Amino acid sequence: MNVAGILQSNIAAWLTSETKLNAGRARTEFARRLRRQPHELLYFHRADDPYCQLMVQILPDLASRFNIKIKPLVIEQLPANMYPDPARFEAYSIIDATRLARLYGLGFPSSAVVPDRLGVGMANRYLAGLQNDLGFFAAAQEVGAALWREDIAEVKRLCVIADIHEDRLAHNEKKLRSLGHYASATLYYGGEFYPGIDRLDHLERRLNRLGLGDGEVHYELTRLWRYRLGKMDKSVSGRSVDMYFSVRSPYSYVALQTMSEFAAKSGIRIKLKPVLPMVMRGLALPYNKGRYILFDAAREARAENIPFGKIIDPLGLATRRAMALGFALQEDGSDLAFFKAFTKGVWSEGIDGTTDKGLMKILERAGLPASKVSAALPDDVWKEKAERNRQEMLMAGSWAVPTFRVGGETLWGQDRLWAIVDALK
Repeated sequence: MNVAGILQSNIAAWLTSETKLNAGRARTEFARRLRRQPHELLYFHRADDPYCQLMVQILPDLASRFNIKIKPLVIEQLPANMYPDPARFEAYSIIDATRLARLYGLGFPSSAVVPDRLGVGMANRYLAGLQNDLGFFAAAQEVGAALWREDIAEVKRLCVIADIHEDRLAHNEKKLRSLGHYASATLYYGGEFYPGIDRLDHLERRLNRLGLGDGEVHYELTRLWRYRLGKMDKSVSGRSVDMYFSVRSPYSYVALQTMSEFAAKSGIRIKLKPVLPMVMRGLALPYNKGRYILFDAAREARAENIPFGKIIDPLGLATRRAMALGFALQEDGSDLAFFKAFTKGVWSEGIDGTTDKGLMKILERAGLPASKVSAALPDDVWKEKAERNRQEMLMAGSWAVPTFRVGGETLWGQDRLWAIVDALK
């Protein structure tokens, strides 16, 4: 590896390290005490976000358990450049929120569809007028419940006294962007973002370390998939799960590591479906989104005890070489071992996937002979296979990696292994 590569990987390791994270938290807490400010979280709410309907049901309890103040800020427009396929994202979010509601025992209709736009507009403006009111969460829950069960008459009745708060909505949207994020259902505290129920366990642990809470973690059910494996029927063994992934996605790296463990413990077969990274397909990755993804992937990796951070970005030649070789290795079933070793090499070990030396080291880690390099497929062959995988993923209702397909169900995200267990059941 050249000097530039060594420098790049070491800088990435520092930027994603727990040491840097804790130092930033210490500075934040020192500044808060110096200014004698209370512990305050910002919460960004959007009436037609199904994850928000779950959040307003649990945030009052979170505030009371940790003796913190949660300040709601209502938004309406999400940054368009952050969502390459908004229609699929919207449709999938509703299905996913239904799953999360079942998991946590929250209210959300299983028959929910994209809500009425007039009702959404009324709800957002009504709630924007209440965002400084102590009754905000109760009102948001009530209005949201009516909206999601398509009771527009009830939405109109509840929101009849709504004032127009266009400036407030725009101000809140600008605030979200200036802080460095792009999604609703998101909490912000001390320089870090916690989007949805899936990341609340990170917040709970942080607040517990500050001595604010009850010492418990209530929102980690999505991480307990290993315990759920023991309750699966033995007939699951031998079934297959399709996995769409990209070697340039840090979430895919985490998912390859955990899915490998999942397969070993359950007996399922993982059918890998590599796709080209979005940037190599001509789609832009906005700075704020890329920055957050890297930070979030790092903390998710730590939660799973997966090494992460010493990164040599595989964009370009490294990805092309990995795809050419990985598709060839599908013939004898050694593609999982290879892709697992490749992603670990570029995301945690600082291995340069563009060089023969780097590929040889990756093959060695995968337990494969160096002679496998010669089996790499021509560009036109593997690119056609990658595009076919992407089209399959789109037809299944997903737009991004990692995506899993279990029977007739589509699941998106490295943190959906618990849902894979349920789907297999």
